[in-house]
Amino acid sequence: MQQRPWPMAAILFAALVIAPPGHAAVTVRLHGQVTDVSPAPQLTDKVLLGAPASIVGRLGCRFMSGDGHSLIIITPSERRIVLTPGSDRFTVDGRPLPMPGEAFMAADRLICPLIPVLEAVGAVVRWDPEVGRLDVETRIAAIEVHADEQGARIDVRSELATSGTLAHMDGPERSYVDLPGAWVKGLEHERTLVNLGAVLRVRWGQFEQDPAIARVVVDLRERVDVRWEPRADGLGGSMIVGDVQGDEPLIERHVATITRLLTSTPGEDTTLVTVELSDPVPFEYKTYADPPRVVLELPDAAPIMPIAPVAVDGPFVATASLDGARGQAGATLTLAMRQLVHFEVVESDHPTAVTIIFRRGRIADRRIVIDPGHGGRDSGARGTRLLEKDVNLDVARQVARLLMEMGASVVLTRESDVFVDLYERPRMANRIGADLFLSVHCNAMPKPNTGRGTETYYYHDFSQCLAVVVHQALVAALGRRDNGVRWANFCVTRESEMPAVLVELMYLNTDEEEALLARPEVRTAAAEAIAEGLRQYVEGTARTLEPGEMGM
Repeated sequence: MQQRPWPMAAILFAALVIAPPGHAAVTVRLHGQVTDVSPAPQLTDKVLLGAPASIVGRLGCRFMSGDGHSLIIITPSERRIVLTPGSDRFTVDGRPLPMPGEAFMAADRLICPLIPVLEAVGAVVRWDPEVGRLDVETRIAAIEVHADEQGARIDVRSELATSGTLAHMDGPERSYVDLPGAWVKGLEHERTLVNLGAVLRVRWGQFEQDPAIARVVVDLRERVDVRWEPRADGLGGSMIVGDVQGDEPLIERHVATITRLLTSTPGEDTTLVTVELSDPVPFEYKTYADPPRVVLELPDAAPIMPIAPVAVDGPFVATASLDGARGQAGATLTLAMRQLVHFEVVESDHPTAVTIIFRRGRIADRRIVIDPGHGGRDSGARGTRLLEKDVNLDVARQVARLLMEMGASVVLTRESDVFVDLYERPRMANRIGADLFLSVHCNAMPKPNTGRGTETYYYHDFSQCLAVVVHQALVAALGRRDNGVRWANFCVTRESEMPAVLVELMYLNTDEEEALLARPEVRTAAAEAIAEGLRQYVEGTARTLEPGEMGM
């Protein structure tokens, strides 16, 4: 036996328990919640001492006294831990392990270094000496999904006691259970694909880390009854979806398979690219300008085999290629474009597929809202001579005139120097069912003469193609530094239900660019570029359709 590092530990600890005001007690969080533990753990000679019995019982462990005041702890997995007063070792299923000090008795409680014992029990232990806080948490040991067309049972089993809280969200439909004080990291997979009845998939992840919260989500096709049933032993529980009889088969599909890639050109102005899948999966798509391409990301899917670039008929898509490894999540469809044009992405169930539809339209058929930023009491950016609200209105009016000359139906959110509420601008477009929304702005930096160039912003993925096409036209016309197409959480683009972008022509508080914006021909060039970009997005860059060519 090693020499005791603090031979008066029992006396010191007992004194602290009796008269704690002179010594800061440790805060204990169990399952993410601050919990009263008696006696409170104490930090003595840099070792955290405490009574393990007062903690492990709340983790689902059993404990009892043994010979010579020893403490026997039985974990939910039937691991047997024995602590003996006077020893700086404890045993786990008979195997001795060291502690940074001896166990001892104080106030009829066995006291010992807490951290190694709690870790042996199977807890996730986090000790923060700066704030004096001990977090004791558990791991999720397994998540299994049993399902058929009528219902599903998602079994969530933890290593130590935990509880779950059920909630529901729509848009899209999903139910989820949060398990405070639980860690889901370390499981082999992060999802199970179901595609039966109302259940699309089950997925899980670490929702919060301090304090820990594990989240298990069921993605649904439709609203259906979901409930949470805790396990009798407290080690997790089950999400019950729909009608469950108890004989549902185990589902173990973790990666969707891309079964086919199809391309077709049903008409000279339409091209379809379809990815057929074994299961519905989330996806994202992006549009790029240099070189022009559309990229569909399927992080939960794998192709049967990669597909090298293959030629596609039609005026829009030049080639289609599919990257990824068989059986490994993460597939990418890349469409090299001859020209960028409006497209939509559509999901279908029979068969399960994602289809990208490129379709040339007519600008004359479109209802477009042009939004001159700021106005009235809101002047926007200021130069030495110009106000942003005035530049925006001038350019927007010219854009509106040019679009109307093309035959489009155009609405301005303001036609004069008046104030319009920020949220009213997209609401106006939504109310009239506009096809496109474009907001005209000039930029500024906190320090004058530090910003230069043109940039275009979008919020929704379905707006990015419009942003890319309009931005290319603007940069080509204005000849300023290309600051790129960027994502931003702007109200007017976020709240618009149609493709919507915000353009920043130039920096109004940069002398050189203010001088350019003061010239009528530069404003006209900006307006012409915006109008042409909108036309190209609708009709494609190859040619302008004449009335009647679409047979509408």
